[in-house]
Amino acid sequence: MKQELWETVKKYYLNWWNNDFIGRIPFWVSAPKDNPRSQETLFGKHLWIHEKEKFNTEKIIKNAREILRATFYGGLAFPCFFPNFGTDVFSAYLGADMEFSDLFPPVATGPSFIKEDVISVSWAKWGNPVLTDYSNLSQLLINEDNPYWQKTREFIRYAAQLSQGEFFVGATDIHPSMDSLAVLRGSPQNLCLDLVENPQGVKEAMELLWKVWVRVYEETYYNLIKDQQEGTTAWINLWAPGKFYPVENDLSLMISTDMYQEFFLEELENEINYLDYSIYHLDGKDALHHLDMILDIPKLKAIQWVAGASESVAGVAKWIPLYKKIQAKGKAIIVYCNPDEVTLVIDSLKPEGLLISVNCETEKEAHELLKNYGWEGFYWWE
Repeated sequence: MKQELWETVKKYYLNWWNNDFIGRIPFWVSAPKDNPRSQETLFGKHLWIHEKEKFNTEKIIKNAREILRATFYGGLAFPCFFPNFGTDVFSAYLGADMEFSDLFPPVATGPSFIKEDVISVSWAKWGNPVLTDYSNLSQLLINEDNPYWQKTREFIRYAAQLSQGEFFVGATDIHPSMDSLAVLRGSPQNLCLDLVENPQGVKEAMELLWKVWVRVYEETYYNLIKDQQEGTTAWINLWAPGKFYPVENDLSLMISTDMYQEFFLEELENEINYLDYSIYHLDGKDALHHLDMILDIPKLKAIQWVAGASESVAGVAKWIPLYKKIQAKGKAIIVYCNPDEVTLVIDSLKPEGLLISVNCETEKEAHELLKNYGWEGFYWWE
């Protein structure tokens, strides 16, 4: 993207983060590029990575670059690579065992492109607790020799050297808090019992996990890229000029709001207060009972609502009241929708703090959408 266009994009990101509106609604638009090579790259599997290659830095990033180059990014969208060892890699840094898919894409490009990306890259091996009880929490430390720790840092360093304005490098998918502690205890059920049977142990573990989270963010990402690229990004491909990361607690659907507040809210607020820009990943309708509490966190900038696969057929119309509720509390939102739902979104929601994200089926469709809403010419790569 030309520098003068990027300066405009940055301005729109800053206003979105601050829940403002400056003349046109920001759009995040992507699509497969309209040429045979790009189609084969995105819809074929010749660039996919085998489990035995999961630590092959050069091959994974080389293949990821090919997929990014085959994708059209328009409006506020941009190509991004982040090390993807799966959602439980934070727990793996602390010694949890991981299982990998036999074959997986080296970079996530969106549900409209790689249909099989619903296959997890990795997941924790449940039933094998690292933390057998709370009598000795000294093991909640990162071992410098841990291969996931070493390789995450290696991937970030290597990608940052290669990117040079071609793509952004984002932080890996970090699941701390309840998500991590459940893995370390061997199962969500074990952790839920701990909340009743050993509440003080859980609270002491959370204090240590918060310190680990800061170290993970700084030493596997921020300190490695702050002098290599402008700003930060992550698995939610947003841009921010300072420290940005999506915060979350996916397993919170299993507990009451009172328990969330007692055991996990402090760690969440610590993350948000540490970061310059944060967005809460609210995943699934079973987590909605925590929304009011989350919206009351002053420094939290935005909410990403993900309805889940079982609710996707309902479309965006079902969630308009939810988006209005979030907007009423002064938080920015991302609305994921199809091209034919854009008018409904614009007519129903306030423009302040609204970002519309659309995966188009074709590059032509993406260009038309951008032109219709004032973003013609804003895209990466020819």
